[in-house]
Amino acid sequence: MSRDFPDWIDVERAAQAGRRFAGEARIEWMPRVIDLLDEPAPDDEIGFEISAGLDKSSGAGDIVRMDVRVHGSVPMTCQRTLKRYRQPIDSRSSVAVVASEDQVSALPEDLEPKLVPEGRLKLVELVEDELLLALPLVPRDPDSAPVEKAGDSFEPAEPDESESPFAELARLRKPRD
Repeated sequence: MSRDFPDWIDVERAAQAGRRFAGEARIEWMPRVIDLLDEPAPDDEIGFEISAGLDKSSGAGDIVRMDVRVHGSVPMTCQRTLKRYRQPIDSRSSVAVVASEDQVSALPEDLEPKLVPEGRLKLVELVEDELLLALPLVPRDPDSAPVEKAGDSFEPAEPDESESPFAELARLRKPRD
């Protein structure tokens, strides 16, 4: 396990210094992700790279921007076969760190807002956010075969040669001579 990153960062100072963070974060450190996975092992990890900087391109002044990449694989349950498989993950996004919700409306559309009111950010939380966005809504093992739809292999049944049950009722209703 590579643990060469701090737990918390001051986002403003990290952005001004153009800091980069990289490492492997254990899945067990991400409580919102654990319940979505199929029994992750204690040593399951997800790789990440985070670059902090100031985005001066918007008209709203300097924006603290974090470019995030997560990569690796996580254990999931295929919803086609109900078997365990490893879901590959490789996702990138750009996040704008804001201190209040009032600042969100001024952000460019290509940046996702991350509310950090105190100015301190837990790096693993940012990795967890990106991993949550990268997970499929319906996990499907890419190696599993699609399930046939009902009706795809439907063949018409042979007509039943037996007498209708209503024919017997009709005979019972006829008056006897």
